[in-house]
Amino acid sequence: MNLYRRRNLSGLVFVLPVVVFFLIFRYYPILRAAELSFQDWNLIMPPEDVGWENYQWILENERVQRIMLNTIEFVAWYAGPNLIIGLGLALIFVQPFRGRGFYRTLYFVPIVLSEALIAVVWRLLFNQRGLVNAMLDPFTTGPVPWLTNGDYAQLAVIIVAVWRTFGYYMLIFIAGLNQIPRDYYDAAKVDGANSTQLFWGITFPLLRPTTVFVLVTTVITATQSFSTQYVLTRGSPNDATNVLGLLVWQEGFASRNLGRAAALSMTLFVVLLVLSAIQLIALRSRRTDTEVTIEA
Repeated sequence: MNLYRRRNLSGLVFVLPVVVFFLIFRYYPILRAAELSFQDWNLIMPPEDVGWENYQWILENERVQRIMLNTIEFVAWYAGPNLIIGLGLALIFVQPFRGRGFYRTLYFVPIVLSEALIAVVWRLLFNQRGLVNAMLDPFTTGPVPWLTNGDYAQLAVIIVAVWRTFGYYMLIFIAGLNQIPRDYYDAAKVDGANSTQLFWGITFPLLRPTTVFVLVTTVITATQSFSTQYVLTRGSPNDATNVLGLLVWQEGFASRNLGRAAALSMTLFVVLLVLSAIQLIALRSRRTDTEVTIEA
């Protein structure tokens, strides 16, 4: 065996365990879920083929449609604040000042903590006699029903989700801002540009690839949300905070409708594939536009 073949064989030996791992724990479950989405199975009786009945249930069931609207609403209110707060803080922390590293780390800490643990703590804070109501007591006529009223419960879930992740997106924006050459700002300042003109004329256009990445990432993350809703509200009251990820668990394990849960999972899988494709297309188009601008 020559050196070339031995090198290829060595590479194959090192890669094979990873390939086997992904085949067993990643791709096989996807294929099995796709097959199960066309079946009716309650974990007790053998699976029965039902064709497109599970997907028809998704399209016609009013509860599923309402939960889909809840998911879209949650995605919008999760992505928007993360984008705005993350970029705003990044513009602040990209400037040199004393204690910058400490405060930047402080904002980042929640993302490394367990999502379920954070939800448990916030559940105590949003209690009728919790710290949040105690702080709002001088401005309200009584305790705010954060977790028992539909409108307030959705707001509480959004607050917890955004609080946990905006520090992470702040660091991504900081990395994007640090890649913008300072020469552009120096040249614009010589021409008399103010801070607003610098942002809209230089920072925002050159930060578009980072912005697209953050936007699509937040949408994908919010679409898969489960732990925060599960721990805080279990989707209550009256499905006001229920989302697709939680509905998959409810149908699959609480109601033992594995076929419907698999159909919901595959629907969510397709949505995430589309969002990922949009991200790749947007990033490539922005990269091409940037290269053309530089060449010009």
